[in-house]
Amino acid sequence: MNKDIKAYDSVLDLIGDTPLIKLSTTTANYTGEFFAKVEAFNPGHSSKDRIALHIIEEAERKGILKPGDTIIETTSGNTGFSIAMVSRIKGYDCILAVSSKSSADKIDMLKSMGAKVYVCPAHVSADDPRSYYEVAKRLHEEIKDSIYINQYFNELNIEAHYRSTGPEIWEQTGGQITHLVACSGTGGTISGTARFLKEQNPNIEILGVDAYGSVLKKYHETKEFDSEEIYPYRIEG
Repeated sequence: MNKDIKAYDSVLDLIGDTPLIKLSTTTANYTGEFFAKVEAFNPGHSSKDRIALHIIEEAERKGILKPGDTIIETTSGNTGFSIAMVSRIKGYDCILAVSSKSSADKIDMLKSMGAKVYVCPAHVSADDPRSYYEVAKRLHEEIKDSIYINQYFNELNIEAHYRSTGPEIWEQTGGQITHLVACSGTGGTISGTARFLKEQNPNIEILGVDAYGSVLKKYHETKEFDSEEIYPYRIEG
């Protein structure tokens, strides 16, 4: 007698629905319950799988991205790997402009996923033609039938987490979440997740965490960046 084989059609089906794991040992001296949303369970090992799949599938849905097209992006590692993975599975060419501060093994991983990688100098202004921003934009202009993901200024970055991460956390906690602590690199994860959770309960507190010396804290408080050379673009909101 034949039995049904329980298998996924693609690793893309494994993106999202990551587990919530209770933290006991590290929080033993604190009052309350603490949980970690373990995004490493995504097939690309980070939350960036969510935005890569969402942005690419939205482009497909709108007819912007068609078979045989090329996907271009700037990245320091994780997003690039996710985009390269999705591109490989869906059959698109992938070109990544990467900062030279990215480690050699990260760059090798991107290449192993079939991406063509341009390594660009890290210590130049964002509007310098050698920067990975400008290299990606130039390649997009030069390559016919290409799209530029532009994760740093793409609102679909936020929407991906609004539609997936936020609802997952709300459901997994039974609506009992009181605080969300999240990294705030490009801002997509914390913004999208927080927006959804705040709509469910405006009393939920959102705590952003970023590296020491980050420009985000000052910008949040003053609407000014520390360095216009590094961040020459104005961000609204």
